[in-house]
Amino acid sequence: MHSETQHLTSTTSILVRMVEDLEDFQEHPDEYLVDLYTDEKTAKQAWLRTGERHHFTYNDGVVTLAWEGIPLLGVPEWDDICGIWHYLVIVVEGYLTDGRGEMSFPDSPTPIILERIRGGALVTIADTKARVEPVTFCRELLDEAERFWRWTDQQDIPVDSGWALTEIERVRSKIPWR
Repeated sequence: MHSETQHLTSTTSILVRMVEDLEDFQEHPDEYLVDLYTDEKTAKQAWLRTGERHHFTYNDGVVTLAWEGIPLLGVPEWDDICGIWHYLVIVVEGYLTDGRGEMSFPDSPTPIILERIRGGALVTIADTKARVEPVTFCRELLDEAERFWRWTDQQDIPVDSGWALTEIERVRSKIPWR
């Protein structure tokens, strides 16, 4: 992690009740979600309770991302939170390798795109687009992905955080630091 000012912020929350009314979910997300980092005990209990039937590898939730205060991702987009973080890392790798990384959410056609544009990069998530400084964006997105996977490790969530952290380091090594 880097000590300079962070441009990208994130939260990761797990669903603690089924979304049956999308409008209510959008108006009252706190009634549906628990933030992994601010309420670790409740989040861990929810993960273990709802994840058991999927061998703990699939849990619906919301990842929020904001670039310099501009919301890029959040409610109402929810999906498997491990999948979202994994796909975000794949998008960064595609960008660093080919100048364009693209995936869809694990269980929906919502696009996640990071592509080179003149003088920077453009991130597109669903209908939201933002110009970003690519090295900083990639570095900070990988830092946030690492934070998520380290949380699963610290909470003894039975997912393959070791593999995910190794992948993050592998992708991080492709960032042009100079």
